[in-house]
Parts: sequence; structure tokens; C-alpha cells
Amino acid sequence: MNKHDVDINAILIKPLYMGMLINIFFPMTLLVVAYFMSQSSGRDVMKMTSQWDVLAWVFLAVAVVDGIVAILLKQKMFMVPLIRSEASFEDDLKTGAFRVSMTCYAMTTAISIYGFVLFLIGGDFRTMFLFILMSFIAFQLVKPRRGFIEKVIEAQERHLAEGRTFTGAPRVF
Repeated sequence: MNKHDVDINAILIKPLYMGMLINIFFPMTLLVVAYFMSQSSGRDVMKMTSQWDVLAWVFLAVAVVDGIVAILLKQKMFMVPLIRSEASFEDDLKTGAFRVSMTCYAMTTAISIYGFVLFLIGGDFRTMFLFILMSFIAFQLVKPRRGFIEKVIEAQERHLAEGRTFTGAPRVF
């Protein structure tokens, strides 16, 4: 148990539900829109071209880098001071965890948007599905879990004991 008796489930619940909304329902909505656009245009939805154009490879590289950066940001941003004072420890931790999670979720959701943009400019449905799958995998790697939050609480308690508090937007680099 942690020194401040923080309810870990209360810390995780809001970011997790927002993350599911952002990283599951939004990409699935894009997928449904793309499917119906393909059906109405008469294109073969499952047609897979033998070669991807350069733009598809660029988007794929950007998506992979985006996912890696989101994972690294999660590790870095959760470990900077998020607490303003000992009296508001749990509330500050909830706010900080939500803020950091939303930043990481936005980056992983961007991967599915890259796939949708690629679809709109002439890509195929399978390519878009690949980007949405990558987005979902990145979300699974980025979302904070109970063990991770326990480590975050320990780090925040150390920061507070050393007199380091949150004074504004956290500096990542």
C-alpha cells in the first residue's frame, strides 16, 4: 500500500474509459465510414494492391514512430512531478494521470487517422485496417495499468519528499 492511501482504481478509471472511447470507438467509426464509402463508390473493399506507393510507406513509418514516441512519453511524463502539495496528492495524481494519458492516447489515435487519410487519397481498405490495428496495439501498450501506477505513486512520493512539486506543464525533454 502507498503512503497516501491512494485508490489506484480511481486513478485509472477515467483515463481508461476516455482511452477506450478515443482509441477504439473513434477508429471503428472511421472504419465503418470507409467501408460505406467504398461500397457506394463501387470499389472492391478488400482489394489489396501488389505495391504500396511511397506515400503509404511514409505514413507507415510515421505511424510506427508515433507509436514509439507515445510509449516513451508515457514512461517519461508519468515520472516527472505531478503533485502540487501533499494535501492534494490523490486529486493531483488523478489530474496528472488523465492529462498524460490523453496526450499519449491522442498520439496513438493519430495512427488510425493516418490510415483514414491514406484511404481517402486512394489507398485500399486493408491498408486502413492495418493502421487501425497498429493504433489499437499502440493503445494497449500505452494505457497505464495497476502495476505501473503503483510505480508512479512511489515516484511521486519521492518527488514530494525531495521538495519537487508540479509547477505547470511538465517538461519532457
